Amino acid sequence: MRSRQLKTSINSALWVVLCFLLVSCEEEAPDYTTELIGSYIVDYSIIDGSSTDYSAMPLEETRFVVISSSSFTEYANFENLCDTNSVTQAKVITDVTDTLIYFDDGTHRFYALSDDGLILTYEDDQYTLSYYSGTIPPTVWGDPSLLTNDVYEPDNSFVEATSISAAGSSQEHYQAVCDDEDYFKFDALGGTIYIIDVSAKGSPELDLTLTLFTAEGDTVAFNDDRDSNDLDPELEWLCDEDGEYYFVVKKYWDYLNPGDSTDDAPGTYTATVDVTKELSRSSNPQHPKISKAKSLFPR
Repeated sequence: MRSRQLKTSINSALWVVLCFLLVSCEEEAPDYTTELIGSYIVDYSIIDGSSTDYSAMPLEETRFVVISSSSFTEYANFENLCDTNSVTQAKVITDVTDTLIYFDDGTHRFYALSDDGLILTYEDDQYTLSYYSGTIPPTVWGDPSLLTNDVYEPDNSFVEATSISAAGSSQEHYQAVCDDEDYFKFDALGGTIYIIDVSAKGSPELDLTLTLFTAEGDTVAFNDDRDSNDLDPELEWLCDEDGEYYFVVKKYWDYLNPGDSTDDAPGTYTATVDVTKELSRSSNPQHPKISKAKSLFPR
C-alpha cells in the first residue's frame, strides 16, 4: 500500500516538475520582434537581378524601413513629395520567427540580423539595411533648400541666386522633386552674344527648362529643348545693354504643373555661360525666339 502511495506521489511530483519545465520553456521563448524593432536605411538592393548601391547616394535618393512591434513601413523618394504622405508601403506584422516576418496580407519576408542592421529577402529580391538614427522621412524630401548633394543650395529665388562666370566655367547642380528651382546670375556686356548651356547628359530622364530674366525680373527668353533630338535647353542670346542678368533652371513638369512632382525625375546637370564673340551695337538686335510649347500630353 505504501509502495503504491509512494509511486503515486512520485508520479505526481514528476508531473508537477514536467509542467513547471513546460511553462518555463514557454516563458523563456525568445521574442524575435524586439530584435527587429528600429529604423533602417537601405544600403544595397538586388531586385529582379538588378543591383543598386544606395550607400553611395544622398538622402534624396535612398530608401528607409521602420519596423515596430506590429508594423513594417517602407519609405522611398518615388511618390509625389509635394504631398506630406511619402509612405510607399505599410504592412501589419502578424508573427515573427527566428528567420521569417509574416504579414496580414499572407506575404512574408525572410530576414537575418547582421552587426550593422538587417538583411531582408523575398523570393529572388534582397535588401541590405543599416541602422539609422535620423528623421524618417528626411525633411530634405519636401524642401529642396536642404539638399545634401548640391553645394549651391539654397538657390531657389532671385535673392539666393548663384553667381556664375560668363567666361565658360561650369557648375554641376542637382534638380530634386517638389518644385526645385535653381537660380543663377551673371554680368553681361551689351553687344555681346552669350551661350547659356544646360546639359543633363548624365541624367537622361531629366527634362529641364531655361528662362532668362533681367535684374528687374522681366523675362528675356525661354527655351525647353534645343532641338527635336535633344531635351536639354540652350539659349544663344545677344545682350543689348550692360548689366546683371538672371536665369532659372527647373524641370519641365514643374514648369507646367507646379506643386505636382508625380511626373518628375530628379538628377544632376551642368550649367555653363560662355561668350561667343563681340558684336557692334545694332539698332535692331535679334533676340532668340521663345520655343514653342510642348504638347501637354506625356511622351
